[in-house]
Amino acid sequence: MLRVTNTLTGEKEAFEPLAPPEVRMYVCGPTVYDDIHIGNARSAVNFDSIRKYLVYAGYRVKYVMNITDIDDKIIKKALEEKKDYQGVAETFTQAYFDVMAQLGVQKADLHPRATGHIAEMIELVAGLIGKGHAYAVPSTDLGQDVLYDSPTFKAYGKLSGKNLEEILEGARVEKNEAKRNPTDFVLWKASKPGEPQWDSPWGKGRPGWHIECSAMVRKLLGDSIDIHGGGVDLIFPHHENEIAQCEAYTGKPYVKYWLHNGFIEIAGQKMSKSLGNIWKAKDALKEFRPEVLRYFFLSAHYRSGLNYDRPILEAAARGWEEFNLTFQRIEDALGGPDGTAPMDLLELRLGVDEVEAKFKESMEDDFNTPKAMAALFDLAREVRRVLSQASRPTAGAKSLLGEALNKLNLLGGILGIVSGKRTVIPKEVEELAQTRARLKMEKNFKGADEIRDEVLAMGFTIEDVKGGQFRILPKK
Repeated sequence: MLRVTNTLTGEKEAFEPLAPPEVRMYVCGPTVYDDIHIGNARSAVNFDSIRKYLVYAGYRVKYVMNITDIDDKIIKKALEEKKDYQGVAETFTQAYFDVMAQLGVQKADLHPRATGHIAEMIELVAGLIGKGHAYAVPSTDLGQDVLYDSPTFKAYGKLSGKNLEEILEGARVEKNEAKRNPTDFVLWKASKPGEPQWDSPWGKGRPGWHIECSAMVRKLLGDSIDIHGGGVDLIFPHHENEIAQCEAYTGKPYVKYWLHNGFIEIAGQKMSKSLGNIWKAKDALKEFRPEVLRYFFLSAHYRSGLNYDRPILEAAARGWEEFNLTFQRIEDALGGPDGTAPMDLLELRLGVDEVEAKFKESMEDDFNTPKAMAALFDLAREVRRVLSQASRPTAGAKSLLGEALNKLNLLGGILGIVSGKRTVIPKEVEELAQTRARLKMEKNFKGADEIRDEVLAMGFTIEDVKGGQFRILPKK
């Protein structure tokens, strides 16, 4: 059974979706005021692999990742560059999707933009005022600010483990003379002249950052969802405030499982503009293949910190190259003539039979990608040992190597560490091919031919080899 570490409880828990097999999953996306850095890229890759594994495991995942396209940073960037905020947001939204495409990150089912859900945000803010959890205060000539009254939500701090006294001492508490309490935070912000603005019951203004995700989650996934993800830096105050907003409004649990990925450090130091060590993802992709970056990101558990240093990346590149050369060696062997020299295939047989179970066992343990990759690398190492025995593998060895290739493609494809030039054999195609082999043994040739045609329609061919074995190839 899949077990995940829930930030809310601090415990590793059995994963039991609210309405199986459906999984509703939301991950905080980028604020599009600049090119993303490698920490953002790591988070996207982590949750992409989690989403792909859940689909592989049989869940129906509805995955939403937002785009924050209105924010103080975006407005500041627009003023500095003398552009409109929409132009800035669109430029860096496209840049984000370009990097994601290079990294093999599958698009979410929905990428809602904050500016497309202003009405839902206003509804949520008005509801919080009506329920006594928020209040409006004078701000600018154009409108009022609306603040969340934090002491009215008794569970405030339950995600971060902070109490109100600790929060008061924190450096991230927003300062505002109009606050009733120092821990209160902005839900709606009155606009200043020349700033983006929307009409609201409190005058002209724009949403606060925290309300955006709450409104989009409720609109697109419902009051209660299975998974909410993001970087560990978002636990407080962003995710803490999301909980306070949604649970005060609905009276229901907001998120069942909170998942947070760790920081990336640059040569042992936290990335920061003050240190000048921000490494943008687009620059990293100029130096290293996307699959190498994915391999590097997934070489540490998603919850762990990760040190990003050029020698470490270069070592990762060498490990990835060795792994992917295995694919070429298998393909070369399958394309050559059969050999006749006896070969020791026992360990390879065991490796092929066990690799998927080992991979699943690792991923079911809180998405332990380092251990999952180790299972794939062990099989690749055994493949290379077998290929070193003879320049021409026997027909039986070829069949087994074909099975190994399919397993490595399938499982490596979930992690995205297989070269993009490789063809991943879908699990359903492999299962159909195995069923066809059984039908042929039972002399049910009509059924076998029907499955062959079904596989052809899916873009693959089944090539029979000696001993009742087969290999699956892309249709030419």
